[in-house]
Amino acid sequence: ADKLGIRVRNDHFLISSPECEVEVPERLTVSYEALVRSGLADHCVSIPVREATEEEILLIHSEEYLEKVKKTPHMSVQELKDFALQFNAVYFHPNSYHCAKLAVGAALQLVDHVLMGKVRNGMALVRPPGHHSMRDAACGFCTFNNVAIAAQYAKQKYGLKRVLIVDWDIHHGQGVQYCFEDDPSVLYFSWHRYEHSIFWPHLPESDYDAVGKDKGVGFNINVPWNKVGMTNSDFLSVFCHVLLPVAYEGGYNLTSLSQSVCQTVQTLLGDPNPRPENLRSPCQSALESIHCVRWAHRRYWSCLGHAADLSSFQISTKPSGSPKEAGESTWKDKVAVVWPEPVKRVAPPVRTAALLSDEAVCPEGCKRLATSDKLDPRVAGKLRCGAVTSAEERIYPHSHEIQANVFSPRRSGRTSSKARVTAKLSLPSLVSLPSQRKWRRMR
Repeated sequence: ADKLGIRVRNDHFLISSPECEVEVPERLTVSYEALVRSGLADHCVSIPVREATEEEILLIHSEEYLEKVKKTPHMSVQELKDFALQFNAVYFHPNSYHCAKLAVGAALQLVDHVLMGKVRNGMALVRPPGHHSMRDAACGFCTFNNVAIAAQYAKQKYGLKRVLIVDWDIHHGQGVQYCFEDDPSVLYFSWHRYEHSIFWPHLPESDYDAVGKDKGVGFNINVPWNKVGMTNSDFLSVFCHVLLPVAYEGGYNLTSLSQSVCQTVQTLLGDPNPRPENLRSPCQSALESIHCVRWAHRRYWSCLGHAADLSSFQISTKPSGSPKEAGESTWKDKVAVVWPEPVKRVAPPVRTAALLSDEAVCPEGCKRLATSDKLDPRVAGKLRCGAVTSAEERIYPHSHEIQANVFSPRRSGRTSSKARVTAKLSLPSLVSLPSQRKWRRMR
């Protein structure tokens, strides 16, 4: 069960046609070949692929749309072109329906293997992609919304109560957003190139103030990039200041794509990845996007509640150019939005505890509950093994980590005298620490 499952190859995915030069089937071949060259493929389990059933596709898409796509294998080239013109940035091939069913089926096979415990995690290398596809329409080379179907499938078949979808494609996955924007059981996070709606798909709902609807308000998080050339520093800032706090509570660059696939698989396998180099402070445009996202979601997430008001924030990257057909809001419009007031349900308190030696100085804000001579051996045993005693109380056994926070080593590598003393003491005592729980969504 510690293997990584991967569904990467089936020749039907790799159909190329001179009728559409923008299709790049090599996306899969170069990615898989990079996994083989690096030796990562040897550590993965190949999961058999299958076609998705019509019932599975209908978990997200309408029956009317499915019936239209089912007719494409019998269309002529001209009929396929005419059919594609009904949608935005779409290409259809006689085998598109078959390939799209295989892409969905591969994703569902991976869901089954992970949730049944056959593999620990996995990656599905599939095409066509899916995150632009909507309930009644293909869009952006996406026929069926693979990840949305997989999320709904996992909820329905395995009873999952919460699903997190992280989308880091250069384009906004508006199809996924539309599918779940009123569903509080699915949290959709997307960072994408936006440039104040100048970049495709030119949608105002791709901006930071699209936070979800009805019961799903607060469960749609968009981080729009309004400047070209974001760096690792900008990406890490978003993870640290937006995604991780919430989660704990033009074309294809084949070289960078294959490298990112390999590093993702390395991470899933638990292997170390190279550390990002030349990290600097995030650029001003990235800070503005992060600040806007935190401000827009401050009412829905306790960890973002301290975000400053935008009225005192000066934006440096003003919208440029004429508004697109889909519309473009001005900066003042963003500030003037009146949000619906959600019902706040505070997460239950979580108490953490750790074993420290009796002579260790109790950290500020903590309370010593018991000394070694009064500590129940059963409690000490639970502390050491990290047992969870109830839904509202978690026990953390890592006393050495707590001590490291209290007695910080010097930069030279030598520990302070207090740290050396506590390392020599073995008599434990129970210390109640301030809440170190993960950020939790207000329910």
